[in-house]
Amino acid sequence: FMLLEPNRLASYIASKICHDLVSPLGAASSALDFMGDSSDAEMREQAEQLLISGTTRGLARLQFLRYAFGSMGLSDGAADMHEAKSIMEGYIETHKGRIVWNIQVDSLSFSQIRTVMNMIMLAISCLARDGVIEVDVTAAEGSRVDVVMTAKGPRARLAPDVTAALNRTEPEDGWNPRTIQPYFTTILFDEVGATLASESSEDQVKLIGKNL
Repeated sequence: FMLLEPNRLASYIASKICHDLVSPLGAASSALDFMGDSSDAEMREQAEQLLISGTTRGLARLQFLRYAFGSMGLSDGAADMHEAKSIMEGYIETHKGRIVWNIQVDSLSFSQIRTVMNMIMLAISCLARDGVIEVDVTAAEGSRVDVVMTAKGPRARLAPDVTAALNRTEPEDGWNPRTIQPYFTTILFDEVGATLASESSEDQVKLIGKNL
């Protein structure tokens, strides 16, 4: 059962991607403008550093979003684990927190990596400040896996509108780029017959994906 028509879902997903990219690319654009207007060597150097930072962050986010929302996550076969982990680590570095891996399987499919990436976006949204995201991946039945992702940090929590989206209910204030991603995650789980649950305690949120 789809809460949103496909065209509305696509529009909100596009808005989510734009929302993630506008900050770093906007910083890079501002740096270029400043470099064009300033003749002061020190100020131009600062602008160059801002340009490098903005483009690096933008590229890291684009690589991640291309995998998490794009057709790359639909590819057949096993994903390159080293590349996928690097992309996820790069994305987290552009937000807040750090990631700790505990992967106890030899390989993951592109589809499984795509779902893990969407769980990571959920985990990031739980962190109010810098924290740690622990990712535990263990073997389940056949080629399926269980994924437990724990977001730990000061005031870590699942916001009410995110909880509503995970429960497949339209948030009180309607859909937006922040809440569409949790709902999209439930679609990914439904597609493969997997389940997603959450547990919250003080300064900690645990996302539990079973039978991915």
